[in-house]
Amino acid sequence: VNYTPPAPSITPNPVSICVGNPTVAALMKKTSSISLSLCASPNLAVPDNTANGVSSVISVSGIPANAVILSASVKLNMSHTYPGDMIFNLKAPNGQILNLYKYNGGTFTGPASGVPTWGWYNASISSAGTANHSSVAVAPFIYGASPIWKADALNSPVAGTTVQNPTGFVSAANAFSDLYSTPNGAWTLAMADGGAGDVGTLSSWCLDIVYSLGVPSTSPVWTPIAGLYSDAGATVPYVAGTAVDSVWVIPTAVGTTNYQATVQSLPVPNPSNTNSITIPSSGPGTPYPSAINVIGYPTTGVSVKNVILNGVTHTWGNDIDILLQSPTGQNVVLMSDVGGTVAVPNATYTFDDAAPAMNAGAANPTGSYKPTNNDITTDNWPAPGPGTFAQANPALSLFGSTANVNGSWKLFVVDDTAGDQGSISGGWSIKFTPPFAACTSPATTIPVTLNDSVRITTNPPLTFAVCTDKATSISVAAVGTGLAYKWEVSSNNGGTWATVSNGGVYSGATTNTLTISAPPIGMSGYLYRCIVSGASPCGSKTSTPPSRLIVNPLPTVVISASPYTKLFPGLTTTLTHTSSPAAASFVWKRDGVVVGGSTPTLPVNVDGLGNYTLTVTDVNGCVNSSNLVAITDSASGRVFIYPNPNSGVFQVRYYSALNNTNLPRGLNVYDAKGARVDIENTIISAPYGRMNVDLRRQGKGVYWVEVVDRNGDRLAVGRVVVL
Repeated sequence: VNYTPPAPSITPNPVSICVGNPTVAALMKKTSSISLSLCASPNLAVPDNTANGVSSVISVSGIPANAVILSASVKLNMSHTYPGDMIFNLKAPNGQILNLYKYNGGTFTGPASGVPTWGWYNASISSAGTANHSSVAVAPFIYGASPIWKADALNSPVAGTTVQNPTGFVSAANAFSDLYSTPNGAWTLAMADGGAGDVGTLSSWCLDIVYSLGVPSTSPVWTPIAGLYSDAGATVPYVAGTAVDSVWVIPTAVGTTNYQATVQSLPVPNPSNTNSITIPSSGPGTPYPSAINVIGYPTTGVSVKNVILNGVTHTWGNDIDILLQSPTGQNVVLMSDVGGTVAVPNATYTFDDAAPAMNAGAANPTGSYKPTNNDITTDNWPAPGPGTFAQANPALSLFGSTANVNGSWKLFVVDDTAGDQGSISGGWSIKFTPPFAACTSPATTIPVTLNDSVRITTNPPLTFAVCTDKATSISVAAVGTGLAYKWEVSSNNGGTWATVSNGGVYSGATTNTLTISAPPIGMSGYLYRCIVSGASPCGSKTSTPPSRLIVNPLPTVVISASPYTKLFPGLTTTLTHTSSPAAASFVWKRDGVVVGGSTPTLPVNVDGLGNYTLTVTDVNGCVNSSNLVAITDSASGRVFIYPNPNSGVFQVRYYSALNNTNLPRGLNVYDAKGARVDIENTIISAPYGRMNVDLRRQGKGVYWVEVVDRNGDRLAVGRVVVL
């Protein structure tokens, strides 16, 4: 039964884009791995020809405890007149030290000293590197960004040199994977110059770490396909079922569209170390040990199925002793003292408990063999190996199936006797059982919001006017998603603009309508515009052209009466006005009550006594009122009878200085013979209040009219002629 790992997943990356701005956006990527890049610029000069070198620290933090480190690399920027003298060692927070570069891979070619432009320029030494530093065999000694270099991992002494490591930083790790167990903390780059006559300065260096928080997986498959494209120009539609890390999207409708992505876990490949292992005459192999860092397997229920050594050659097969050590410290001899004196013919050995044992005295060609130890009395794997070790019946089953297989597996290779040499040119690998089986993740929803871009449909007017005592407003109309408004004002004809704030004469400064109330004349000529913004990432639009405010003053209105301001019956005066600006309409009032029509002048007789004002609406629509003009009575003791002569219908007026409110008055009319022919009683309310008489039934003649008070006492008498 295959082991099924937890389903892989991707982290949702919600995005918002805008119609037409830009037309295509929303790059969505799988997040199965995370890259961390940290750099330092120490500008460290490395002292010449001494192990007392210099070091620089980069502190790493924030990598989760459950993260799986996938790769690491160091980038160097350093000028040095002879790189062949340099040593770079990297110390990880777990205390392991990896040799990155040592004397050009242990080789010494070229002149004794070089030129200032030699050195490292963004040179990357990486766990994924394949190029040996020694491939730079002749001048110029320059290591650039390409190819990607692998670590020298030279832990044994290099012949002919005194300085083997920077003081305090002795390398022992065999690969970057030995550094991964504690990624957070101080990573130290230690440097030393081991030869005289040259100098150099480390200007900067970077540490790049790539880690995963989930199961390694394929690229996502995206749904629905409507609006998805395979290129940034949105010219190639996404093909359903295609697994790609990135798609470009133009949703088909404004609003939120929920796209979904699924990924499939990748079967975990057989862990391997493809670096060649040199088997020198009489001693441990180089590197010693050769390590594989196993990640991603369950902590129980996994066992070793087989171990494969690729490209084994040796001039004397019997001398090779090879042992494998698990992360828990369990040791299993793979082969020891087999093959006799026959040379190993570039063979690939697969060690499997179900296979036959290796031949002790004859050649062992490529094939499957069970772990075999033919002479346990002389087996010795020196430190850091297990030392002298006896194991008569080695078997892969000794590793068990309950222990955690994740961690560093170490292969120790030793040549027993001097006089011969060999290698494992293709490195080695481990196959576990049961293997991982691929599974598909649940669909992950990635909301993509298409916001409508801002478009102004109606701009404010070019000009707008207001009187100093009134309010006015200007508006902008726009469409789009999540609209917001900001009004700006310029007092210098557009030279500079300031944001309008509510308060004082302003209100509605953050709405589509700005209201200006009772502005002073000094604001006349100010310019206004509105900036309309929308939902991110949509841009803003500005109303155009700007609107100019015209502030009009209230009219100045003056009225006067001519030729009289005091009247008695029969006299008429005229009220006239002046207005600046010119009046367009008029409202005359007497004692606060509207009188007359909308005329520029107003005639007044004795019936119109009172206090007059004029309210003017000028040509700009501004309104103001005039001064007050009083039209009063003119005192007289006469009786005014008119018309006189008349046809029998006439009016009588008599002045009284008394209170004229509801004042009783009487009239007695006598004919020429002295006979009283009419009596009238009335109530007057003005000094010359009208008293009406009708003598048409009395006929023609001369009549005398007597005005009496409430007691019947004569006040005055006058004559009237009826024709």
